[in-house]
Amino acid sequence: MGVAEQQVPTSTSVLSSRRARRIREALQAYLFLLPGTLILFIFNLFPIGYAFYISLHKWRIKKGDFVGLANFLKALGEPIDAIYVLAGLGLLAASWTIWRKITADTSARSMVLRAGAALMLIIGGLGLILGFPRMLENGDEDLFKALLITFFYSFGTVPFQVVLSFILAFILFQNIKGKTTWRIIYFLPYVTVTVASAAVWQSIFNPGKGFLNTVLLALGMAEDNLPRWLFEATGINQVIGEYIGLSIPDWAAGPSLALVSVIIYNIWTYVGYNAVIYLAGLGNIPSSLYEAAEIDGANRWMQLRKITIPMVSPTTYFLVMMGVLGTFRAFNHIYVMTRTVGPVGAPRGTTMTASMLIWKNFWEGNRFGYASALAFILTGVMLSLTWIQNKISEGRVFYG
Repeated sequence: MGVAEQQVPTSTSVLSSRRARRIREALQAYLFLLPGTLILFIFNLFPIGYAFYISLHKWRIKKGDFVGLANFLKALGEPIDAIYVLAGLGLLAASWTIWRKITADTSARSMVLRAGAALMLIIGGLGLILGFPRMLENGDEDLFKALLITFFYSFGTVPFQVVLSFILAFILFQNIKGKTTWRIIYFLPYVTVTVASAAVWQSIFNPGKGFLNTVLLALGMAEDNLPRWLFEATGINQVIGEYIGLSIPDWAAGPSLALVSVIIYNIWTYVGYNAVIYLAGLGNIPSSLYEAAEIDGANRWMQLRKITIPMVSPTTYFLVMMGVLGTFRAFNHIYVMTRTVGPVGAPRGTTMTASMLIWKNFWEGNRFGYASALAFILTGVMLSLTWIQNKISEGRVFYG
């Protein structure tokens, strides 16, 4: 036997080597993830957890007594009120989700699901009816007013931003002279320092020597009728009604002229940014779609409705979501534009958005625990709005 015998690896040794290789690869992967995970924990997760810890205490400058959910209940009212509202919202969401999943057939299963969704809808509505008025009565009145003002601010800003930016992007996407220069010009407000641009717009809205009122005077408007802009707490609908001789009731007053001034600034700031995002979306639409539409006899208007708008729907969805979340977190420009008018939220609290209320409690009132609780409540509202937007967009956003 001159030939040396070769050692054949056993199944146990093969499995051991495979297991060792998997462990090695897993360790390498976790080592690569470790730096990013540490940064995420230190700068995101830990501050969130610590803020929640603060919200559970009576914290004024320094840590006080543990109060549990008292700060949350101070804002939202009695526990039973919050339970009614949250349960009502949950049942409404569940019924709407089930209703969306029902097909057009007339089977017994479909009818049962429809009946169940309708029943949950009724129960959810009753929960809201029973709980929400009591929540308004027993909760923090300033919080609910701030949320209402924030909704006014958001719904007065985002639709105009999206529509104007789409029109602007559609024009700039055409083969026009100097379109690169125009794109830069429209993008400049977004990259300008917020504090600086807000201070400039504050001077523009100055009721005495501001640019807008100077122009209105030159156009022949009487000095007594000049708008007071950031100093005007009257609702915009009532202001317009006074000019045209109509009496508008308080419930239909709308947001104050001061808040409308802030809305105008925010639209000016973000229209250029949104237009740039829309330009990227327009550039991703295949030209073959327009060529096929022209062959089929579609005019420019039909191409816009049937091709362009559906194909940029993911961009629209993104901009609407980011716009809503941005308006609910807005602070810097509101503070800068209204700081010379009076205390935080001036005039008369009509620009007191949710973020401004949180800052007021934190900085002026030194109520760190309560301010942290308000921040988590605002986060819950924003997450709810994001969920609602996701559900509404189902079947309406075309991803190609």
